[in-house]
Amino acid sequence: MKKTLALLAVLLISPFAALAGDPPPLPKELPPYGADRPLPVPAIEKSTLPNGLLLWLVPRGGFPKVSMTLAVRGGRASDPEGLAGISDLLSATMKEGAGKRSARQIAEELQAIGGELSVSAGADAFYVGGSSLSAGAPRLFELLASVALAPAFPADEVELAKENALQELDVAESTPDFLASKAFAEAVYGAHPYRTVSADRGTIGKTTPELLRKEHARRFRPDAALLVVAGDFDAAAARAAVAKAFGGWKAAGEPLPPLPPSPPARPREIRLVDRPGSVQSTVVVGRPGPAASDPDWYDVLVANTLYSEAFSSRLVTNIREQKGYTYSPSGSFTSRRAGGLLEVQADVRSAVTAATLLEVFYELDRLAATKPTDEELAGAKRYQAGLYLLRNQVQGAVAITLARDWVNGLPPEALGEFVPKVNAVTADGVKAAGRKYFLSSTQTVVVVGDAREVKPQLELWGAVKDVKP
Repeated sequence: MKKTLALLAVLLISPFAALAGDPPPLPKELPPYGADRPLPVPAIEKSTLPNGLLLWLVPRGGFPKVSMTLAVRGGRASDPEGLAGISDLLSATMKEGAGKRSARQIAEELQAIGGELSVSAGADAFYVGGSSLSAGAPRLFELLASVALAPAFPADEVELAKENALQELDVAESTPDFLASKAFAEAVYGAHPYRTVSADRGTIGKTTPELLRKEHARRFRPDAALLVVAGDFDAAAARAAVAKAFGGWKAAGEPLPPLPPSPPARPREIRLVDRPGSVQSTVVVGRPGPAASDPDWYDVLVANTLYSEAFSSRLVTNIREQKGYTYSPSGSFTSRRAGGLLEVQADVRSAVTAATLLEVFYELDRLAATKPTDEELAGAKRYQAGLYLLRNQVQGAVAITLARDWVNGLPPEALGEFVPKVNAVTADGVKAAGRKYFLSSTQTVVVVGDAREVKPQLELWGAVKDVKP
């Protein structure tokens, strides 16, 4: 699947690959691109259980398979003070025994119905997902409910998860990518809950089965949850199965408080994490962006595609193809309920750290100062629309997209609105987004590298703050 996505991405961006220089033109006899079709919103049957659980049934015939996603608001950003990252340990242990089933029994029952089940924690929510052959749907409902509502947190499994977390943290802390990500989150978000990127040693050491049970009871509430069921299934039977499996779910205590809005961007600040002896610098530049429910979101999405997200974007063309400063720069626009995050990262030779930042700032300000060409704009929109349509061809992806949209405050109709709204973005909208969100003077910069070589370069732009993530 990943290979298919990568191949299609290359094909999708071909109309604006001309940014990378002057490649040979396509043969004139090729037919023009057809119009992108919006993703049709399937008939969604919506209901609410007496306990507050939202249920969306999305029938999609043609293949005898069913997919389910349970989204529960209250993810990593809702971790208690002093327990940053406890959500990661919670998600890692929930399916290692639930109800009267051991981890092995859960795995064996899933195998018997051609199924799989996963638990993950995001910034704003937990996701419990599962899929199986349609004939195994009744069993899958039962297993998913057991894992989501009655995890056992066996002591030996909790200890194993803690050991694994410590080993993973040891490995992560030896990498510049992790150091940069942690320092960047702390710089951008300050005291905001979105600053947490992983569990720290203090949290791991405090974790016990009792603590995980307490956190699970505090987070997992039916009145803060949505269950999406997509695929080939009988709707009446699904409603009955959900009522049986989830009807007894009750909320404990007070609801989680809403997150504060993501902090606004601040004047440019440069932070340096010393990594003595490093022959390259990891450079991260970015700032808070709009939430997915913000009217600016689609303009920013297309603007960021032009700037850094696509492989043939302006920044990649500049610092990779033309300058040769880096091999694999990457840009992203992360959606979160309380506000998004714009971020670009590149690993560059230490000697060209300042030169790289100069080009990053140039491309940011160029986006704010000039309109994209018609070809650039068309290519960026085709890139985003095409990948969205591709990803959501699979019924499991539709369930996940609907669940994540709901977590981000969007209605189910957003599923079919994506392509038309992307295609409605104008050059003026991109330039306006550039002025509002991409000015280099509003960006936070974090560099991980050898301070002796890198710091004098960074001081070209003023004071440099030394930090230890």
